[in-house]
Amino acid sequence: MEIATEAGFVQPNMLSMFKNGSNKLPLDRVPGLAKALECDPALLFKLALEQLGGDTTGTAIEQIFGTIVTRNEVAWLEEIRKASDHSDPSITMKARAAIRGIFGK
Repeated sequence: MEIATEAGFVQPNMLSMFKNGSNKLPLDRVPGLAKALECDPALLFKLALEQLGGDTTGTAIEQIFGTIVTRNEVAWLEEIRKASDHSDPSITMKARAAIRGIFGK
């Protein structure tokens, strides 16, 4: 209930409704809910877009702005840039294997 109130929802059961799929999270509510949940707003936005399903909104946003990137993904990209001296390295089979190896894949 506290999270719902902090996120600006009048009805405290709204979070349950989002979780069980009976209601969809309005995209304009993502920033407030992300703050209340102390989570990455980009990740929550991405999840909210996926929840919209067949809606063209997600496709349009990705076509216009590109792939939604989370804070953690940005940190990975920054490390890659530092490690490569900002040389914009291409992804080789060796690099791909090394990344997958980090995750045990």
